[in-house]
Formats: sequence, C-alpha cells, structure tokens
Amino acid sequence: MDYKRVLVLHYTNGMSGREIAETTGDGKTTVNEFLKRFRECEELSYPLPEEVTNEFIAEKLYRKAGKPAAAELYRDFDPEEVCRTLTKKGETLKHLWKKYHASGIVNGKRPLSYRQYCRRYQNWLGSRNVTFHIQRYPGINLELDYAGKPLWLSDRNNPERRTKVTIFVAALSYSDYFYVEGMTCCDITNWLRVNNNALTYFGGVTQTITPDNCKVAVTENKDWIAPAINKDFQAWAEHNGTVVLPAKVRSPRWKPNVEGHVRIIGMHILVDMEKMTFYSLDEFNTVLWQKMEQENRENFQGLTYSRRDLFESEEREALLPLPETVYEYVERRKVKVGQDFSFVYDKVHYSMPRKYLRKTLKIRVGSEKIYVYNEHGDLVRTHDRSYTPKSWVVIPSDMPDEYRDYGYWNKPYFISKAESIGPNTKLLIQNVMEKFDYPVQSFRSCHGILTFAEKYGRDALEECCREAILYGKCSYTYISSTISMYSTPSPEPPIDRMKSSLRPVNEDTVVTGVYKDDDEKYSQE
Repeated sequence: MDYKRVLVLHYTNGMSGREIAETTGDGKTTVNEFLKRFRECEELSYPLPEEVTNEFIAEKLYRKAGKPAAAELYRDFDPEEVCRTLTKKGETLKHLWKKYHASGIVNGKRPLSYRQYCRRYQNWLGSRNVTFHIQRYPGINLELDYAGKPLWLSDRNNPERRTKVTIFVAALSYSDYFYVEGMTCCDITNWLRVNNNALTYFGGVTQTITPDNCKVAVTENKDWIAPAINKDFQAWAEHNGTVVLPAKVRSPRWKPNVEGHVRIIGMHILVDMEKMTFYSLDEFNTVLWQKMEQENRENFQGLTYSRRDLFESEEREALLPLPETVYEYVERRKVKVGQDFSFVYDKVHYSMPRKYLRKTLKIRVGSEKIYVYNEHGDLVRTHDRSYTPKSWVVIPSDMPDEYRDYGYWNKPYFISKAESIGPNTKLLIQNVMEKFDYPVQSFRSCHGILTFAEKYGRDALEECCREAILYGKCSYTYISSTISMYSTPSPEPPIDRMKSSLRPVNEDTVVTGVYKDDDEKYSQE
C-alpha cells in the first residue's frame, strides 16, 4: 500500500476508507485498519514531514512488540569462534555442537538443536561471503602474489637432484597486464629484485601495491587495519614513491586480478613448461617470458583488444615515473667497535675513529657500500665494502697517532723515514735491522728511534746517530739514553787517542761492530 497517498486522499480530499479502496485498488478492511493505526500512533500526525517515507510509516505502525520468541527461548553461540575453531585439524561442526549442547540451560535459555545450530551457522557464513565489485582506474594499483604450482630445474651431473622454482606474478588491476619471473630462493633480496624487474617491465609505478601476506612483504596482518610491513619492502616502496596496502589474510578477493592470473598461468603456461627440462634459471625465465608475452598479446575472450593494447592505450601514461636509481637492498645490522678501533662484518674489519671505541653502531650494507650510523640515526661513515675474508678496510685518519703507520711498517718504510732525517739516521736504522734474523723483529726499535726526532728534533737525532755509529752502539737503548745530550748545543766530547785515529763518519762510511757490553772496544773496517 502507498501509505502516503492514502493519507492524502483521506485528510486532504476527505475520502472514506471505501472510496480510497476503490481508488487505490487496496482492500477496504486494510485501508480502514491502516487509518485506525495512524490515528492511534502518537509518533505520527498529518501533515507528514517531507522526509517521512512509506517504509518509515510501516515500521512505526506494523512493528511487532517485544523480542522474537527464539531469542527469549534459545541460547545463541559465537559463529566467528566456531569458524576459527573449525580450522584446527580434526575439528567438526558436530563436535562443536555437542560441546555447546552439553552446557544445557543457561540463564533460562535452552540450547539449539543440531539442525538449528547448523542453519544459523550457514546463514552467518552466507552473510559473511557477500561480495561487491571494486571499480578500478588506470595506474592506481599493482597486485603481487606467488603462483601455487612450482616447477623444477634439473642437474646435468646428478639427474636425481632438482631445484625448486617458485613463480612470482605481478598484475596491474586495471588493464590485467602482468609480469612473471621464476625464483629459486624467495628471500627478501630476491623479492625486491623481482619487484624491481616488474616495475622496469611496466615502465612505471602504481600509486598503491597490494601484495599477498608472505613474510618478505608483510610481517604481521592480524586485523587488516594496521598491518606490519616488512621494513625492507617498506623502504623499497618509499624509494619508488608508492604505498603498500596488503590484502586481508586468506582473502583472495582483495586481489582478484593476480589470483586470476595465477590460475591462467597454471593452466596455459606452467602446464606446458612442466614437460620441459631446464638446467638453469636463465633458460627457464627465457621460455617463461616468451609465453608471458604471448598471453599478454592475446585478445580478451569476446573482445577485440588484448591486455597489452589496453595497457598501452590507457594505463601506461597513468603510471608514476620510475626513480632515477633502482632500489638497492641493504642489510641492517648492529655492530660494536672493538678495542682495535674496528667493527667486523662478514669476516672483514672496518676502521672507526677513537670516539666510537666500544660503542654499538648501526650499519646498512649494500652491494658496494657500508653505511654506518650512530645511536641517534645520523650517518657518520661510509666504507667501500670488501668481499675478502679477514681483510681490513682502514681509513688512516681513524687510527690513533701512535698506531696510524703501524699497518705500513716494513723495511722500505723505515729506511725512507730515516733518510728524510739524515744519512747517519738511515745508516743506523739499517744496522739495527741487520742485527735480527727477521726484519720484523727490529720494527719496534726502529719506530722508537725515529720518534725521538719529534721530541728532540731532527738535528739532535742525526748527531746522536752519528756518535752511535762511531762508537759501534747501534741500538735503541743507546739512542734513548744519550739523545737528551744532543737536544741543546754542547761542546764536542773528548775522544781518546785510539778513537781520534778513526776516519770521520760520512755517508760512504760503513761501520760494523759486535759487542757484549758497554766497556768492550770496537773496531772499524
């Protein structure tokens, strides 16, 4: 019945219930019952407000008083809890009903029969599976997933050994244009690599990305409202200027395009490739990409254009531009600077300044560089990455003054340093080195002798070395005990008759001597 028309005919035109029934075609008793209910209703009066509808009038005049009898008599249950429990292995709806029914009457309400229990659960499932169409627009969304059907690589040397190949699928939501690639390892490094390849294939980036809930993309997605994105995948999205919006867990309808392509790839591509033999991933992907291009160029069923045609004509220009550089995966670690002024990554030592000694730092490791950050997240150092185990990557300025040259200690180094001071210093250093079976045993003594030039001056060290050569006392002990005598001008010490007969020491003079104690006489040759 058109309630609003009946009210107009009755109150405005003054027609009776019988006359209204003849005009509208409704029953006379029905019209009179409606008018009676309207007059008795305290919430409604004529004229009616404009926003009042026939549905509102029917709800006010014909609603049933009180609650349904079933709600009063029977005890309800939680269908969501039943749905979660049924996912456990071996659990059945009959078993859950028995546990529910065993509680008996609670708060005066009886348990439902098994038939009623199943009916209510099925009605809840039906309301839960309602779907709707999402309007898609060019360049908005890209869906990511893995194909459910894996293939295998063979080993030429061992026919029984096989390597599993997982198929990565990326599909544009608007044009259905898709990209596929085989992967032998599904870690975060390869996940980011295939996603970079997909964006390169499409020639642009969509505004949003909808991945499946795999761990390399989403670490946690309990309520769909606030999912936890993998931090490396999130960094990849920020680098490319897009947003990651994962689908609901176990809800393929949130990414219908890529799910459809998974089915198409399995039926049209992988079913043929599983009969082929591949010995390398490159061979596998070459064939896979050929079949992908063929599928992308094939017309939609019943239409005169293909996925590629739709992509080229409408979606390519809507994509965001690719960044200038491809995103590079960086591994994040915490390292501690050791007592040797370095931290260790992948069995390689990297130097750090003294102020970071024994401090914990954060590093981000790329394929070419290692970026070092302090506890506040500030970049403090960049190292070139080394792939040689047990090697050292040292920046000389990082080392303390007393250790800075230690890594360069060798015979040419000390002879060069001594030569810059004077010929007698050079000759003394050479004599010190010759006393030992191995030159490395003399390096500390040479270092100690040369450091006296900084404390007492070059001239003082050169003069002291001249006297040491003259007396045949070429040692660190003699230099350290006598160098202070040459720091200020002093008269030449007396030389006895035997010593005065010796030739003056110059650059061409070679002095050798072997001694046991300070009182032993020396000879010159």
